[in-house]
Amino acid sequence: MKNLKCLNRVFSESRFGLVLILGTLLLVFAYFAMPDQFKFPVLSSTVTVEDVARLTEPVNETKREDQQEIKEEIREIQDEINTNETENKQANETKQEDSPKIEETNSEFNSSTSNEKQAQTEKIMEKEKPIISKATCDISNWRYEACEVHGDARTIGTLLTVFSVPAPNTNEPNAPQNWTIKAQSRKAVDVKKVKIQTLISSLEAPQCTQNEKISAVVFSLGGLTGNLWHDFSDVLVPLFINSREFNGEVQFLIAGWQDWFVDKYKLIFEKLSKYEMINFDTDNEVRCYPHVIIGLKSHEDFNIDPKRSPNEYTMLDFRMFVREVFDLPLSLDIPFKLKTNEKPRVMLVLRGRNRRFMNGPEIVQALNDSNFEVIPVEPTRDLNIANFSKLVDSCDIIMGAHGAALTNIIFLRTNGIMVQIVPYGKMERDAIRFYDKPAIEMKLRYLDYSISAEETTLLEKYGYENPVIKDPDSIHKQGWQVGMKYYWLEQDIKLNLTRFKPVLDKTHELVRE
Repeated sequence: MKNLKCLNRVFSESRFGLVLILGTLLLVFAYFAMPDQFKFPVLSSTVTVEDVARLTEPVNETKREDQQEIKEEIREIQDEINTNETENKQANETKQEDSPKIEETNSEFNSSTSNEKQAQTEKIMEKEKPIISKATCDISNWRYEACEVHGDARTIGTLLTVFSVPAPNTNEPNAPQNWTIKAQSRKAVDVKKVKIQTLISSLEAPQCTQNEKISAVVFSLGGLTGNLWHDFSDVLVPLFINSREFNGEVQFLIAGWQDWFVDKYKLIFEKLSKYEMINFDTDNEVRCYPHVIIGLKSHEDFNIDPKRSPNEYTMLDFRMFVREVFDLPLSLDIPFKLKTNEKPRVMLVLRGRNRRFMNGPEIVQALNDSNFEVIPVEPTRDLNIANFSKLVDSCDIIMGAHGAALTNIIFLRTNGIMVQIVPYGKMERDAIRFYDKPAIEMKLRYLDYSISAEETTLLEKYGYENPVIKDPDSIHKQGWQVGMKYYWLEQDIKLNLTRFKPVLDKTHELVRE
């Protein structure tokens, strides 16, 4: 019995040892079979931070592999770029020698993307750029007063006011300024005034009822309008100077509205502007524009200085513009040169109230005898200007005493001739300033004839010894109103046809040149 117990104990111990051996073998096999990241280092007595990381973050190895792959891809791309740059450099050097045109094409291709991005950036910046409103005025000029508002300009016609409004997001508000100006080119005359007011804050501004993206010109009629020369010199020529550059993208706001004026010159207004004309006196809309001109800048009487005008416009440009307005031929010589007229055709301008020709029938006969075809006319304010322009266009010459009706020379063709008969009383300076220089600027020919004391009706009225006849300078020194009384308003003309004959002969010469 004792032996049996010993045997069982030996067997039990042997079985335990066998299990232990088998377990040890399994552990060894499992150790060598497991991935490296799960193994403890066997050659070191300590566990490093890297070992812990490998055990606690088993995906790091995969990340490192991915990162290594990415780095390799980047390296390959960079190598390819470097290779391309080298090839492009070599190709460009070859193209510079062989084909500059191809180089330009490649340069444009390589820079197109950056140019497009730059353009888009500039466009975005322009949209985000705050509107800066600014009002400026010139009231120092002896001839005119004029203002401009750039940015946010708002008009209320019934108030005869233009507001300059600062942007809501600006840190530089407008300084409060106000101007009140005569909105025409001749500030010496009485016309409706327009106020320009700069607002300190946009919160003060009236709300827009009409929003426009075009410019506007605010100007006044009245003054000396109704006289043909002043219609053009004071309004129409300055309006051309101030608005032609906009190519119709401009609106006219007219103070001192005159129906007859707007109707008479409607074709001119419509050629300068594509938009409805606004009667500023009765307009209660709040019209908002990015740019408003108030008043009409001008240069000279019935003339344009190209050095001071937009696009260097000239008086010839204005004459050609007017011919286009009234559908007159633009590039033809005078009718006589084109054999349209058998004789040189003279338009003889007759006056009805002052500076009249007292021997009008004899003048007509003298012209006929000198082999001219004569068309006597006495223009009135209500004539149809479109029809009358065509009558002038058919003539080679306009002849008449100094006065507004001679303004019709704008309808003559190139090389047309103007013959101005200058009344007595040292009137040459005004006659030349009003017509001589403008005619030459318009590519017309100009002649004048100054009458003698014996050809004025003032001699019969005042006699030789009166200063009116004997000393006109002393009359003018008393002021322009005194000179106008005698020499513009009181005198008529009895032309000495014998004395006048050399002028007719010179006219014949010019018309045949």
